[in-house]
Amino acid sequence: DNVTHLARIFFGRCLDAGIVPYIVTKKTVFKWQEPFWESMKKTFDDEYKQKFFDAGIMKPGSELVHLLSDAATMKLVVWTDGGFGMAAHNYDGDVLTDELAQVHKSPGFITSNLVGVDAAGTLIKEFEASHGTVTDMDEARIRGEETSLNPLGMVEGLIGAMNHAA
Repeated sequence: DNVTHLARIFFGRCLDAGIVPYIVTKKTVFKWQEPFWESMKKTFDDEYKQKFFDAGIMKPGSELVHLLSDAATMKLVVWTDGGFGMAAHNYDGDVLTDELAQVHKSPGFITSNLVGVDAAGTLIKEFEASHGTVTDMDEARIRGEETSLNPLGMVEGLIGAMNHAA
């Protein structure tokens, strides 16, 4: 139910950065991911497609590209110069960012930025030092257990939160 908001933020950031957007799912196996793709595509087609054409980021007549998560995994290994953006379903995004961090020998540096809207329609964002682990690590810290949170990831997450709050 927040996919349209995610789409607007994602496509807006890609447009601002002048990069090509890609949508990643495993919808061939996980049929419940099909609505994610459909919502992202509809938002792109209705609100952003012409803007990408006008900016010269995409050629007129081209379409928003869907990548299966398997294909996206290989693209990340090959596309080392950047110039693209990927939006993925939560789990797929976790797997892809883990892979990207490993390829660049920086495990844990990739942060997780979750976007949503509260009941009143206010945009909310959550920034984590590494996806889905901050709460678990904090609870382990409270219990006196050693944790392995990447401090650079924490700084990146804090910067994102501060920029959002500003």
